[in-house]
Amino acid sequence: MDHRGSTLHLVATDVAAHLACRHLTQLARAMAEGRLHVSMPQDPRLESLRQRGNLHEQAYVRWLHEKGFTITDLRDTADPAVTLSAMREGADVIVQAPLATGRLAGRADVLIRVTTPSALGSFSYEPVDTKLARDTRAGTILQLCTYAALLAAVQEIEPVRLHVVTPVRTEIYRTADFGAYFRFVRSRLEEAVGADPPPPTYPDPVPHCEVCWLWLHCDKRRRADDHLSLVAGIRTLHTRELQRQNISTVTALAATNGALPARPRRGAPEAFTRLGHQARLQVQARERDALPFDLLEPGPGRGLCRLPEPSPGDVFLDFEGDPFVPDGGLEYLTGWTFRDDSGKWSYDWRWALTRTDERAACEAFLDFVRARWERHSDLHVYHFSPYEPAALKRLVSRHTTRAEILDRLLRGQRFIDLHAVVREGVRVGVERYGLKELEPLVGFRRDLDLRDTGAARLAAALALEISDTAAIDDELRARVEAYNRGDCLSAAALRDWLEARRAELPQQIPRPMDTDSEPSEPVAERDRRIEELSNALLAGVPANPAERSDAEQARWLLAGMLGYFRREEKSAWWEHFRLSDLESEELLAEREAVAGLEFVGELPRTGRQQVPTHRYRFPAQETALDPGDKVRARAIDDPENK
Repeated sequence: MDHRGSTLHLVATDVAAHLACRHLTQLARAMAEGRLHVSMPQDPRLESLRQRGNLHEQAYVRWLHEKGFTITDLRDTADPAVTLSAMREGADVIVQAPLATGRLAGRADVLIRVTTPSALGSFSYEPVDTKLARDTRAGTILQLCTYAALLAAVQEIEPVRLHVVTPVRTEIYRTADFGAYFRFVRSRLEEAVGADPPPPTYPDPVPHCEVCWLWLHCDKRRRADDHLSLVAGIRTLHTRELQRQNISTVTALAATNGALPARPRRGAPEAFTRLGHQARLQVQARERDALPFDLLEPGPGRGLCRLPEPSPGDVFLDFEGDPFVPDGGLEYLTGWTFRDDSGKWSYDWRWALTRTDERAACEAFLDFVRARWERHSDLHVYHFSPYEPAALKRLVSRHTTRAEILDRLLRGQRFIDLHAVVREGVRVGVERYGLKELEPLVGFRRDLDLRDTGAARLAAALALEISDTAAIDDELRARVEAYNRGDCLSAAALRDWLEARRAELPQQIPRPMDTDSEPSEPVAERDRRIEELSNALLAGVPANPAERSDAEQARWLLAGMLGYFRREEKSAWWEHFRLSDLESEELLAEREAVAGLEFVGELPRTGRQQVPTHRYRFPAQETALDPGDKVRARAIDDPENK
C-alpha cells in the first residue's frame, strides 16, 4: 500500500492481509498516509522465512529452466510496461512480473504461458505463487486472484487456473471458483481504506501474527493495554464473553478470580474459573522474582498422576526436524539424555542429512532403548509435547524399520509427555506453557544463549532445504547440538521438579498402572514371519536408492509391501489415540477433529425415529471432516476439556 498524490494504491498482498487482519490494513494505511512511522528491529526468524521462500522460488524457476522453458526475469524492474512487453513477445515464463491496473498493483512470483487464446494472440498467461507451506491458505488464493484480475486487464481474458507450488506438490485451482469471494474481500478492503475517518481496529492476535513484521508493534500495544490475549490458554470466544461483561484486562480478570458477574453465554463457567486463576498467577508474576504456581487437584490418570516411578534407566528424547525439506521433511537431529552407570547425565545424538542417515538415527535410538529396557524394566521415555512419539511413528512407517520395539513401547505406555503433566497438574504464572518458559520455574540454566542456538537451527534447516549440507559445518553442528542437549536436560529438570512437587502433596496419589507391552502370540508370530522375510529380501540391497539395480529396487519395494495393511491399521489407531490425548485448545488446531462442542438441544423426532438427534455448536475452526464421515466422540470427565 502506498500513497501517490491523492490516491491510495493497493498491492496484491494487501488483499490477503486484509483477510488475515483488519488491523494490519489500517496500520499499512496509516504508514502510507504518513500518520504512523514504525521502525522495527530485524527479526532473524522472519528474515530466514523470507530467504527460504526466495530459495524455494528459485528452485522452482530452475526446474522450469531444466524442462526447457525460456525464463524472463524482471526482478530488477518495477515497470508494468516491461511485463506487458514480455507477454506480447510470448515469453514462456516471466519471473517476478510487475503488474498494475487502476489503483491495484502486484508483483507475481511467476507467470506461465498457456495455450488459451487472448488479446495477446493464441496464448495467455496464468499466475503461479511459490509458497513455503505444506497447506495452502485462503490468503494465498486471494493473492493469486489479484494477479488474475491484473492479468485480465492486460490480456482481456481471465486466467482459467491458479497455480500454487509448495515444497510438497503443485496445486491447481479454478479461478472462477473463487472469483465472487475475491471481489467481496476486495470491496471490503477498498471500503476500509476509503473510510474517513478510518474505522477503529485493535491488534487482536491472529495466526498471521506469526509471519507479520509488525507483530512486535502490536504486541507492545497489547501489553500497554494489559489485553486479555496475554492470558495463557485464552480463546477468542472467552475474550469476547469477558469483554461483554466489562472485563477487558488481565488485571480485571485476575480480580474476579474467574467469578463472572453473569453466567456466560458462550463457554463453560469452569473455563472462566481456570482463566481467572491463570490471570491471577500472571499478575503475581509481574510483582515477584520467582514464578508463582499452584498445584491442581490430581484426577485419575491426569496431571501428576501421569508420572511413573522414576527409574535409573529413564531416557529424555528430543528431535530437531524441518517439515520443509523436500520429499516429506527430515528429522535431522535425534538427541537423548540418560544417566550413565555412575549416575551422571550423558548425551547421545545422531545427525541425519539424508534419508539413509534418518533411518540409521531412528534405528540407533530405538536399539538403544531396547537394550536399556532389558537392563531397566521400569524405564520410560520422557518428552515435552506429543511431537516425539508422532515423529517416531512417522519414521518407523516411512522406513519400515523397528516397528516391533516401537509397538512395545506404545503398548506399555512408556512415553511420558511432560507437557501434558504440567498442563493438567500445575498452573503457572506464564503466558505460554512452553519448555523454555518453564525453565525459570524449575531453575534450569542453559550453557548457551537461546537466540544464538535458535539462529543455528534456522541456518541448519535452510541448508537442508536447499541441499547445501556442506554449510552444516562442525561449528554449526555444535551450536545445534547444544540447543538439542539443552532441551533434553531441561525436560529432565522439569521431570525432577514435578516429582518434588508430587512428594509435597499432603495425600498419596497413584502412579500409572503398568500395562502389558507384549503382543498376543498370533500377532507376535505374524510380525516375526514378516520380519524374517523382509530381512531376506533386503539382504544385500544398498540403502541408497541411487545405488540399487532394478532387481534390487523391486526387492526393496516387495519388502516394503509386507505387512502393509497392518501398518495402515496401526497408523489409524496411533492417530486416534494421539487425538484422544489432546486438550480442547490443541484440538482446535487439528484438522482431523472438531473441538469446543456445546450442546444446543434435541431436535424433534420425526416418523418412527427412536434414537434422539442432538444439535451442537462449535467455534469456527479448520477441519478436514466432510459430510458423511464417521466420527468418534471422546468420553471425558473434565467439563473444560470438550
